[in-house]
Amino acid sequence: MTPFLNELGKKLAEKWLSVLVLPGLLLLATTGVAVRLGHSSALDGRLLVKLVGQWAAAVARWPATGQAAGFAAALLASLAVGALVRAAADAVLRPIWFGNWPRPLATRATNRRAKRWRGLQGRLGELRAEAPPDSRSTELLHRLDRLSARRDRIALAAPSRPTFTGDRLAGTAARVRNQYGVDLASCWMRFWVVLPEDVRAELRTARQRLDDAIRRSTWAAAYLLPACAWWPAALPALVVGCAAWVQGRRAAVDHADLVESVVDVHVHELASELRLLDGDQRVDPETGAWLTRIARKGA
Repeated sequence: MTPFLNELGKKLAEKWLSVLVLPGLLLLATTGVAVRLGHSSALDGRLLVKLVGQWAAAVARWPATGQAAGFAAALLASLAVGALVRAAADAVLRPIWFGNWPRPLATRATNRRAKRWRGLQGRLGELRAEAPPDSRSTELLHRLDRLSARRDRIALAAPSRPTFTGDRLAGTAARVRNQYGVDLASCWMRFWVVLPEDVRAELRTARQRLDDAIRRSTWAAAYLLPACAWWPAALPALVVGCAAWVQGRRAAVDHADLVESVVDVHVHELASELRLLDGDQRVDPETGAWLTRIARKGA
């Protein structure tokens, strides 16, 4: 048991160090440089080297206990900054990513997205009406594919959120409801019960990638604070923010696709476990509605 606890402690310490302490320490160091250099001496390398030398010399003159206390204080401050940024990701950035905005702003942005989506959907309908499926030319098929791709880059279903990420997850629920009559939010934990452990692990990993991208965007926003006093700090904010945006969109797509695939593969199993199907019957919207009624318990 002791070796196991020791190994667990090492792994937790490594994760704590990489996720919270090191990013927080870097942000504190950047803030210190920003305060001392300012915009007027933003690119003065000599002044920066001089300041670092002065700080190092000052710390070297401290007694051993003072150095240890200073090191501990720096770690604790870094940990506090990391914990604060992580909390901000969950409380502030996550609602922004998923489209939980103030109502007037959310309505305006959603309507703009929906207008673009409906325009592309209408053009698709017009092109499909020009010829039956078995007589469409290669050129027409290519045009349909291009329009479908442009529409899907906005949302897979009619937009109901002001952001791509929010719409991608909401679109999955809409597609599942249209296909099977299942309310995904109500039935998800029932799916979880019947899923194999390897599928659950894949879902956790996909969700973790999305959460990590959201947290990285929070670090990007945090670097905008020292950038107010020292403009070079805006560069890492821009790089980290762009990377988080790209990774977050990709992670949202992967997570939503995986959730929809899980429903496609396991909805029959769930319906069978709840004695709603016999043999090889297909799950139709009526069966899905019964699944939803069971999950909601009449609520």
